Amino acid sequence: METFFGEKNMKKMHFRPSPTALLNPCLDIIFKKLFTDDSPQGNRALQSFLEAILGKSVSQIVLQPNELPIENVNDKNVRFDLNCKIDDKEFVNIEMQGINSEFAFEKRAEYYCAHLLNHHVVKGAEWKDIPKVYQISVLNFIVQKNSYKELFHYKFQTDEGFVLQERQNIIFIELPKVKSLVEQIKKGIITEEDLTPTQKWSIFILFASKENYNYLIKKISNSEDGIMCAVKVLEKISQDEVIWKQQFDELIIENDRLSLLGVARDKMEQGYREGMKKGLEQGIEQGIEQGIEQGIENFSIQNLILFVNLHLLAKFHHLRKYHRDPSNRLAHAPLDQSKVNDALPFLHF
Repeated sequence: METFFGEKNMKKMHFRPSPTALLNPCLDIIFKKLFTDDSPQGNRALQSFLEAILGKSVSQIVLQPNELPIENVNDKNVRFDLNCKIDDKEFVNIEMQGINSEFAFEKRAEYYCAHLLNHHVVKGAEWKDIPKVYQISVLNFIVQKNSYKELFHYKFQTDEGFVLQERQNIIFIELPKVKSLVEQIKKGIITEEDLTPTQKWSIFILFASKENYNYLIKKISNSEDGIMCAVKVLEKISQDEVIWKQQFDELIIENDRLSLLGVARDKMEQGYREGMKKGLEQGIEQGIEQGIEQGIENFSIQNLILFVNLHLLAKFHHLRKYHRDPSNRLAHAPLDQSKVNDALPFLHF
């Protein structure tokens, strides 16, 4: 099968920027390769990561199929990133999410957690035997903007804190929150010994691919054997040029999505501003209502997703031809903003 660049050109191109460069664990494809590496180091890395996030000892991990069967044709398809069974009694799905492209990530996490639980409820089993499930989402964006914490564990409970049940657990790790900790380490305010295991793992995932932070990753890995194992796995898979190409392709997709989402966000804000301006002319109350209606309520997420997919398909078709000349690099194929602007009238803003 012909690759994205063509087999001959693929062999001539080098995607690794330097002999010591490491792949980026913040990207979904690298994150999965890191924690599913079939080696003692890979197994220990996954075990250590789960123990840090769950706050308890994990002795056995068995990887499970990532795509669950659909029981109803009307069900939304679910494909897990890293689905596993721990200690023969609990189930965990771990995913790395680089951008909040769906504008409703919390709802998606709830659905995935419920689906994970439903899949593992055995017909005829007693209610007490229903397994505990965890949806762990490692996010390279912030959901809870009013808190400095990087780890959030959600479960059913009352306002007073009384837990109804602990069968369904949703855990968010917000990576950008640890940047302030890194700054404090650099200034000597705190040391790596002051960090929690979750904070150490978050810093590793966020900064492992940045060569100017090698000193910090070395300090953290020396204090956490699971992270030391993860470093060794990352160094090993970073020797594979094919994986660097896969990372390169995923970066292009994420870059395009961010660009398109930025255009969409600007259009939403423009609609809101125009509505507010009309409000000054026609009455504040009516204007606000029109601003919301024009700028937000008429914004179609489905149209945006469709547009993103069509644009990416067209761009990849262009890049496939563009890269038949191996001297050209992907970085020289920027997003064609004029094509984006031409397509915008077809969206329901």
